[in-house]
Amino acid sequence: MKVLCKKIFNSTTGEDMGSEDGWRKVGKEYTVLSMSYVKHEGIYISFQTENHGDPSLFHLRGFEFVSDYIPSSWVTGVEEFEGSTYVSMLPESWKYSSFFDDVENEEPHAMKLFKEEAEKIYREEEEYCLAQAGKNA
Repeated sequence: MKVLCKKIFNSTTGEDMGSEDGWRKVGKEYTVLSMSYVKHEGIYISFQTENHGDPSLFHLRGFEFVSDYIPSSWVTGVEEFEGSTYVSMLPESWKYSSFFDDVENEEPHAMKLFKEEAEKIYREEEEYCLAQAGKNA
């Protein structure tokens, strides 16, 4: 699954942040590594950012889907976090409560899982896009 950054909004104020904010660039496509839906808030996606190798979470506002491929390793679940219920779609090996904190803290096991799954997602996305291009040729 890929998204195209069409506009960058401040997550708190909603103001237009211009064409670049250090994490994303308008006009650039990003491969989605995980996605979640939070009632009354909407859809959030995570991808590797411009200046950081770690995945970061962004509201879908300002992005447009350009590929609808769902990675083979994604599983869905209903979770609770800080009093909110959300639906998650992410690699099964990432589905434990401290995973993203562990990646941020560069915990070796989490980093290994992140790299393995991210590489698989990128590879599958590329194969899907090539197959789609072949169908449209």
